[in-house]
Amino acid sequence: MHLSSFFAWLLPISTTVVCAVKCYCTDDHCVPYGVCESAVCLVGILKSSNSVIRTCGQEMTGCRRNFGRWLDLCACDKPLCNTFSYLRNNVKRDEVLSGDSLIFSRIHGLDSDPSHPQPDAPLSTRTSFLTILLVGVPLAVGGATVVVVAFNYYCHLC
Repeated sequence: MHLSSFFAWLLPISTTVVCAVKCYCTDDHCVPYGVCESAVCLVGILKSSNSVIRTCGQEMTGCRRNFGRWLDLCACDKPLCNTFSYLRNNVKRDEVLSGDSLIFSRIHGLDSDPSHPQPDAPLSTRTSFLTILLVGVPLAVGGATVVVVAFNYYCHLC
């Protein structure tokens, strides 16, 4: 009788230990090492301060927008999964709000070999070649002129 009551008492403790996941924790109640244990790990952006908070929680796994005090909130159940890259990769921003405007867009792809610019490349990719052409060549010609004049001057003194 006592043995069965002991196992009945031990069963909830063992399931909570098995189901607990170690998470990064930047919230105020964290232990000094920045780690907490819970059923799921949470990472999200707070509405009040726009800061990224990593903590433990009891939410359903997945990502949500405008959930309680969170702008974006993701919950995961893997050890130490609540990183900012996890939040960034899992929060989808498919819809563009009506007040938003496009700041920039990439028109051209990246150059395959930036040391050899294409002939029709924009001026910014040919700057090193132009620097050599406009600075290096005149310095070389000027240096050669000084050497010839100095040689001619000293030859006429003899």
